[in-house]
Amino acid sequence: MSMLPPPCGDYYPTLDALIAAANKYAREQGYAVIKSRTKKRGDQVFKANLACARGATRKSSGLGKRNSSTVKCGCLFEANAVRKKDTPGWELSIKNGEHNHGPSSPEDLVVHRRAEMKEVREEIRKFAEAGRKPSEIHTSLKTAAEAQGKRLVVSQRDIKNAKRVIAREAMQTIPSPSTSSNDNVPPNGPTEQTAGSTKESNALQLQLLEQRIATQEAQLREKDALLREKDAQLQIARLEAELSRRSTNSSDKGPQYPPYDPYG
Repeated sequence: MSMLPPPCGDYYPTLDALIAAANKYAREQGYAVIKSRTKKRGDQVFKANLACARGATRKSSGLGKRNSSTVKCGCLFEANAVRKKDTPGWELSIKNGEHNHGPSSPEDLVVHRRAEMKEVREEIRKFAEAGRKPSEIHTSLKTAAEAQGKRLVVSQRDIKNAKRVIAREAMQTIPSPSTSSNDNVPPNGPTEQTAGSTKESNALQLQLLEQRIATQEAQLREKDALLREKDAQLQIARLEAELSRRSTNSSDKGPQYPPYDPYG
């Protein structure tokens, strides 16, 4: 199979937009494009060299067998992205459109998985808040993609890693326990009045924390119900599409008649 280079002639507002458009085309061809080098004029980038994701060679230090469809193989595909002063944006040009390897599956190319992760990260966050497992999230995302005629390329491992990052970000947003109650403690130890006020403050904080947890649990139950309803709607849409396809195929065959019997 010959893998065609991305089309040229269009202008893009940013370098990232150009690379995203090139990879959208490259994904269907079986390869991915990455930025290898950039050139600046002052502090502004005006040129970038693009290469195939399998362009560089790299020795493996492990003894296991690597996936031959994703290993670096020194591919010589090369393109340039340039922004000239008299043009409306970034423009792509191909220096060498040939590859020395066959097409790879989008699931095997991390460039495409990362790009899709940006699109589905918010959905993963909602599923994670509802307590869904990575396998369940992957199934839901795959069903939604197929209902839209698309193909999901992120893996369960990608979803598991995304859940960890989301959980870490959520922990960072939780405020630390207040230490203001200890600011006015006398040097010889707390007085009876200070100890009493500290105890009341701790009890109030505990009560507020319990109320917050109860509210979050109720919100999670509500989100889980909405997500399950959405899954059911997607399943129904998928079944209706399948029934419609089968109905169309059966109607294309025309009317069916019994075999001719001359003695009948």
